[in-house]
Amino acid sequence: MTMNKPVYLTLIVLFVFFLSACSTATPQSGDEMINPGDKIGDFFITTGNGEDVIFVTKLHCPFDNSTQTESCEQPIGTKVNVSQGIFADPSIGKTLDELWSEQTHEMFIEGRPVNLQAFGTVDFNNPMVGTVRVWKVVIVTDKPSKITARSTGVVGGDPWNYTAIITFTAP
Repeated sequence: MTMNKPVYLTLIVLFVFFLSACSTATPQSGDEMINPGDKIGDFFITTGNGEDVIFVTKLHCPFDNSTQTESCEQPIGTKVNVSQGIFADPSIGKTLDELWSEQTHEMFIEGRPVNLQAFGTVDFNNPMVGTVRVWKVVIVTDKPSKITARSTGVVGGDPWNYTAIITFTAP
């Protein structure tokens, strides 16, 4: 049995079409939500809560009250958690779990929204306020560069916004 050229070509085109329909599409724009394991330029966005993670909320970097912006420098290779922390304030009369469940929080890294639920949370102790909870959004890079993470939300009925600018420097 011999196939003529139009039938053979049609079968090849159909095969290629079916293969391409089964493949995963590659995101083309920069508007997709950031998930653990994503890259933004030279930056790797991941999770973390170990001893090797630096929390911006624990650093005492220059802070501009007028813009609610904190600017920090860290050596390249440092794993930096850029999430803003929430803690129970006794004057509000709610536990950390209550405040966390009622809060709203949006984060954007370089203008792209972050899928916070995918990162999960971590608690740590702060001697001044007790237990602090943050999203496990960690940024790391191996090249000197700068990145901006902006967060907004409402906690205990109070709106807030915060921007962290992290400059990774060569040793």
